[in-house]
Amino acid sequence: MKTFSILILILWNCLPTESKVSLVNAQSQINAAVNFKAKSCRDECLKANPNNQTICPSGNPPQPPLFVFTDQMQRNLDFCSIAILRTNCPFDGYPIACIGIYYEQGTPNELPWYFNFNELAKNKFKP
Repeated sequence: MKTFSILILILWNCLPTESKVSLVNAQSQINAAVNFKAKSCRDECLKANPNNQTICPSGNPPQPPLFVFTDQMQRNLDFCSIAILRTNCPFDGYPIACIGIYYEQGTPNELPWYFNFNELAKNKFKP
């Protein structure tokens, strides 16, 4: 019986679980992605318009900022961060994929084959 209990305990610990990221670390990851994208859009604009810098964005993120209110599922956080980095310039809104950080239950573990992540990253919302 003791061996059976140990085996059950080992198997229980091997089951996949959705990891959580603390609120502070989640906000930090979102901020890093947002700031990187804002700066890269500014740099891209300056390369394309070296003689007319007044038309380029300031390099600041969209306002209001994207706030994280609770600990986050790692998958939702990564989904949002990658969508931010893949969004098109000008960076004037957040990808619709970032709405997932406000869901408590998380996103599905696997995306359907017909799901186009690139299109989802192009659609933006402004908080």
